Amino acid sequence: MIPATVPTEAIFDRGNLPDESRPVHAWDDEGEPLVLWRNELRRAQNIAGFKEVRERHQIVGVVPGGGWMTEWQDPHEGTSFDNPVVAWAVYSDGEARAIDTDSSGEAMLLSPSIKDRRSYHPGQISDRPLPDEKTSGAAAEDG
Repeated sequence: MIPATVPTEAIFDRGNLPDESRPVHAWDDEGEPLVLWRNELRRAQNIAGFKEVRERHQIVGVVPGGGWMTEWQDPHEGTSFDNPVVAWAVYSDGEARAIDTDSSGEAMLLSPSIKDRRSYHPGQISDRPLPDEKTSGAAAEDG
């Protein structure tokens, strides 16, 4: 077993939920990543939903959400709902990720690769109109 000297993470697909990230604690003799799973080190590739391994950048700061929102979309139901971003985690490479909470108040660090959500600030111009909102072209035609 080779200790993980560079911070690395294994990414797992959780279906409709955001991807899960687990730190790689070591590498086995064949170079496969080992993660802590149910109180034991296991090969990441042997755990359901394993997608990839990538370098794990360290969080260097956390700043308030500043009024930003996260819109979650359910493509199967055709519905969406919004949650406030409670904070932003700032990483050593300069990336910032939104921190959201679930209905029980548990904080969740959002992955940037979630395809059924977007983060926005209510003061910004939306890239798509809301259901009851007229587009600028429609407003010009009405006037």
